[in-house]
Amino acid sequence: MKIFNVKEIIEYAIHIEKESFVFYTNAAKLIEDADIKALLVKLSSEEVDHQNRLKGLIDEAKISPEFLLKEMEIDTTIMDRIVETSMIHGDASALDVLNVALEREKNTEQTYAMLMTLTQISEDIVEVFEDLRIQEQGHVNKIQARINRIS
Repeated sequence: MKIFNVKEIIEYAIHIEKESFVFYTNAAKLIEDADIKALLVKLSSEEVDHQNRLKGLIDEAKISPEFLLKEMEIDTTIMDRIVETSMIHGDASALDVLNVALEREKNTEQTYAMLMTLTQISEDIVEVFEDLRIQEQGHVNKIQARINRIS
C-alpha cells in the first residue's frame, strides 16, 4: 500500500500511456510486416489520445486544485505489473512484440479497473478511467486477434 494524491494517480496513468506510446513507436521501427507495423503505429497514436484525456483532468477547471491534492492509500500490486518497455530487443519477432504488447494492455486495463474503484475520486475521473479501461480492452482484442492470425 502506498499513499497517493489524486493528481499523482492521474500523473501515474499519464506515465503508463507515455511508456506505451514509446513502446509502440519503438516496436514499429523493429517490425517489417506492414500490417503489424500499421497496428503498432495506430496503437501509439491512441496512446497519445489517452495521455491528452488524462492531462485534461488536471488542466480542466471542473477539478479543483484542492481536490487534486486529496490523498488516499492504494494497493500498488497491479500498478507494479505493467510490462517494462525494455523487454523488447532488437531481434524480437513480430510475435514477441505482440505478446509483450498484449501483456502491457491487459495490465493497463486492470490498473484502470482498480483505479475506478477508488471511492475518493470524482465521477469525472472515474468516467475517464472507465473509458480508457474499455479502450485498453479494445487494444487487447486487436492484439489478440493479430496473434491468433500469426500463430
